[in-house]
Amino acid sequence: MAAVTKFSQSAIVNQLRHVERTIQHNANTDIDPDRSNQNYSLIDRGISSYSYYKDRLSQCYLYNRPDVKTMCGWVITLPKDVPIDKSHEFFKACFDYCNYLYGEDNCVQAIAHYDESGQPHLHYDFIPVVKDNKHAQGIKVNCHDLLTPRHLRDWHPGLEKYLHNRGIDCKICTGVTARQGGAKTVEQLKAERGIKRERQVERTPILWT
Repeated sequence: MAAVTKFSQSAIVNQLRHVERTIQHNANTDIDPDRSNQNYSLIDRGISSYSYYKDRLSQCYLYNRPDVKTMCGWVITLPKDVPIDKSHEFFKACFDYCNYLYGEDNCVQAIAHYDESGQPHLHYDFIPVVKDNKHAQGIKVNCHDLLTPRHLRDWHPGLEKYLHNRGIDCKICTGVTARQGGAKTVEQLKAERGIKRERQVERTPILWT
């Protein structure tokens, strides 16, 4: 239902531009530009996402290594048992849940997409910040200490409980493990949709005129 990705600094600009749909001539065939006006952001700070990312990053202690993951992103897909007219309420609750876990100050962007094949989904990109008593900033960027195996294991059950407390009844925890085909990445889901489209084309009868 949701998958997380970690980004190093060299990948930040392209990720933010992709989510905001500001890349010209986007090669992603899953995107329907005619529906991009249906997308919306859950935050409006009056500055660009990248400017906010740089400002917030400057307030944190950051290890001077090129491989440091300075941003993480959850992609949360609307469950099939949530009606489309309840999607705004669902994504707002997911936004609040992520802010509760990671702090709204660390949220770089939160944008709901309705212009791709498959279910609508929310991109929640954030700087992985943890407390740090060794440096003057008091906080540091550390993806490893934040996204621990226990944190990731508890993430979906925590979201389901949070949603239920908000009056949104849907199934988040399916009990299906990654080995059984659950918790698939966005790339895997898009690849599967591509295979299905190819099979549909192969099955389309040829009409001779």
